[in-house]
Amino acid sequence: MLLFVIGFLCFQMGLAMLATLFYVLAGKIMLLALGVLLALGAVALIAAIWRELRVYFCREAAALRRILAVRARQMDAATLTVQESRQIRYLSHFKRQRLLAANNRKHLRELFDAVNRELQAVRSELPAATYKALRKALRNHHKRADAEAILALREQIPCR
Repeated sequence: MLLFVIGFLCFQMGLAMLATLFYVLAGKIMLLALGVLLALGAVALIAAIWRELRVYFCREAAALRRILAVRARQMDAATLTVQESRQIRYLSHFKRQRLLAANNRKHLRELFDAVNRELQAVRSELPAATYKALRKALRNHHKRADAEAILALREQIPCR
């Protein structure tokens, strides 16, 4: 930059030839400085990359990475085990609920059939309106899946 200032001062004093020489010289020196700066930056970058690669591939770092990978796999396996057991518990609970509902429907159907047979057995002894009312109530209780109501209706059937 000093050469540019000297060239400017020479130009102001009327020494154009000398100013041109200083300007050309200053331009070349600036270009050379920029090149040297770029070269130093490239060398520093290559040196940093080389250092980092040496650290990355050293035995201790590789052993540490293997240990961390094994630990991560163990943690993943533990998490997977917990999730699978939770899913198995959920599915078995769901299956138990389905089986319980099916069992309840089966027993309700058997109770309905038994009370219906008892009602058929005393049909001739009951007035038609009473029989129809009991039969309708029995069907309604069966539709609502109300076992207690069916048992209470059974108590209403005379002469069992």
